[in-house]
Amino acid sequence: MGRAQKPETTAKTREEERLLGRIEELAARSERGYATYSHFLNPHERALVEPALRRMGARYQWLGGYPEAERAILAFLPDYLEDAGEDVDCPLCLLEVEEKGRQFGRTLTHRDYLGALMSQQIERERVGDIVVQEGRAWIFLLRPAMLAVRDGLQKIGNHGVEVREVSLESFAGAEGQKERRVCFVASLRLDSVTAEGFGISRSQAAADIAAGLVSLRHAECLRAAEEVCAGDVIALRGSGRITVGKTQGQSRKGRLCLELWQWK
Repeated sequence: MGRAQKPETTAKTREEERLLGRIEELAARSERGYATYSHFLNPHERALVEPALRRMGARYQWLGGYPEAERAILAFLPDYLEDAGEDVDCPLCLLEVEEKGRQFGRTLTHRDYLGALMSQQIERERVGDIVVQEGRAWIFLLRPAMLAVRDGLQKIGNHGVEVREVSLESFAGAEGQKERRVCFVASLRLDSVTAEGFGISRSQAAADIAAGLVSLRHAECLRAAEEVCAGDVIALRGSGRITVGKTQGQSRKGRLCLELWQWK
């Protein structure tokens, strides 16, 4: 691995400067033969870090637990671990949380699970995606936080819960979170697909993109004309996310028939 170059800063705040500085330290340490990992980064932080990583020429991986994870840790692996394909010291862990009983038939939501973690004084940067299904949730965490939650979480509100650590390979919960639909779009531009995916006008989609509210492939994208392709994840802040599927021909008016997967 060649020596990473110090990145030109794109930070706008001291917090962003500290983040980029920390990423530079992790990359430099990996060059000395150590595997290094960040905390969980959200889509905005990932968008900030990606250009710096490219300028540094660093070799890295994003680890979120599954391909469409929004929050992920940044891993710098030395050559011998990259070739091996695994690291026993990787801090990414997974908990399965199952409801034992429901309060008046009410099921727990993402907000309920996240609130329970925050009440345990778990820092947000130690928590990755929380994937919720009927009666259960999968929570991705860094190992120290995972141990605290596993051993300390017994109730969420008035719900009793059972918490157990499971392997990352056993996770199959994301597929149940998506609902397929087919729609027609003028093109595969980001603004066009965002408008159709979230039920807003194309002008509103363009405005949201310009305001930095839309992420593409888990990174903020400010270009309305950016082309999307199958497998891309588009998120609109406050409105959820969609996964782009395959195109399935054209209508008589030349509009593309597009498969979209809506996250519940």
